[in-house]
Amino acid sequence: MKKIICLFFLLLLFSCGKENKEINIRSGLDSIDSIGSVQEIKQEDIKDFWDLYSKTEKQIMDSFNEGDKYQNKYIADLDDKIREIDPSLSVEIKPNTDKDRVLTITANGIPELFPVVIKIAKAAPKDRLWKIEALKQRVELPIIIDYKGTILDSKTVEFTYKKSDDGRLELTVYYPLVTDDNLYITYIFLDGIIGEYDTARYIKNIEFAAKKNRAYRPLENLRNVLDNEIKSKK
Repeated sequence: MKKIICLFFLLLLFSCGKENKEINIRSGLDSIDSIGSVQEIKQEDIKDFWDLYSKTEKQIMDSFNEGDKYQNKYIADLDDKIREIDPSLSVEIKPNTDKDRVLTITANGIPELFPVVIKIAKAAPKDRLWKIEALKQRVELPIIIDYKGTILDSKTVEFTYKKSDDGRLELTVYYPLVTDDNLYITYIFLDGIIGEYDTARYIKNIEFAAKKNRAYRPLENLRNVLDNEIKSKK
């Protein structure tokens, strides 16, 4: 069955099932240079975040069986706490079909905050119920988004691209149905198709087309384009 991601639940990103204590940090990110505001992050603020997590991790897990009212409260409290470290950070949790419990710490695409995310993830308590992910990771394809009752599929949203002089990609994206939130929706797709790090690293700009031609291909094919035509040539 295809996975449906509802925008109403986008604050939730990965969850329930067997115990898994892994910290998933994208290869190479654990040695990323300290840039941006990472120098200003206080260790006690990171500790406060993980203290709140430790106090509520069981309630978050149990709340998946209690309904959104409870689930949203615990996650919102954790999200508020991480924003005290930096206002642009977020945590995401969502039900997953493989039953893994995964909490993702995201910089919301801001490269200067990637080192902050890594620092927070590495400080996670060893005795915990959840696997921790630093930055949004690639997910299983296809990706289907329910946007206000309109179903958008990574197979039917199409794109074309050109390479910029700096080696990044300039995308033109075609949607079967135009919405006011195409850019927002596109970044949701991109985070799942190529991951948060590669989106920030390799996507230079995004434009939208009212019509398409034979050069357009399903947006999920961007993963192959990036891996086989861009990254493999470096």
